[in-house]
Amino acid sequence: MAKIDLVRTYRGAALGKIWLFAKPAVYILVFWFALSFGIRSASDVNGKPFLLWLACGVFPWFYMSDIITSGSDIYHRYPYLVNRLKFPLSLISTFYSLSLLIVLGCMMLFTIIVCLMLRIPLGVHLVQLPLVLALMFLFWTAWSMMLSPLSAISKDFANLLKTLSTPFFWVSGILFEIGKWPQWARLVMAFNPVSWSVEAVRDCFVYDRWFWSDPYSFLPFVCVLLMFALLALHNHHRLYMEVPDVI
Repeated sequence: MAKIDLVRTYRGAALGKIWLFAKPAVYILVFWFALSFGIRSASDVNGKPFLLWLACGVFPWFYMSDIITSGSDIYHRYPYLVNRLKFPLSLISTFYSLSLLIVLGCMMLFTIIVCLMLRIPLGVHLVQLPLVLALMFLFWTAWSMMLSPLSAISKDFANLLKTLSTPFFWVSGILFEIGKWPQWARLVMAFNPVSWSVEAVRDCFVYDRWFWSDPYSFLPFVCVLLMFALLALHNHHRLYMEVPDVI
């Protein structure tokens, strides 16, 4: 079903799968140009090219952005599945998140290939990337499962969630280094799932460290993940019978 969702998204486009990479690539190039030649703050990070650091933030962001905007109101995207009462609603969030994760995985593979071609050194910490992607998948699937029933019942709530994309982008450290902040500020940002996801991917490529090595960053994320998982189960069991009536 995740594969079908990918085919459905780009059906009728002559360039097909190229569009999976076109939008993120354009964003990265625009930000790189603006920061390098406009603000002139695009210096190397931990001895790695700034463009790699930027890609490790923008690529995961597109996965999370789609979940925040579309995944938070996923039942309106697939009303024909919702109205079939025997179809498990939780599966809709799962295969939609999985389809987006496949795209992100391809982007990460592309990043690795480019690094090898340009002889950018990649350390042993890259082996943790699959685990980072798995944790991101668990959290953002739980996010979709928790909020989609509420969005289905209230259009105002759905519209409110869609406005979160822009604030999340600008305050989550996608375009700036959180590591330079004071300890208390980094602790607050550790409860931001977007910030943690971006930093964890950069740990694999740029910072060369294990993402669990800093408990002040990892433990808050685990707490938020468990809370969202419990709320997702609660909302699903309480509202799944009402959702088909309002879609």
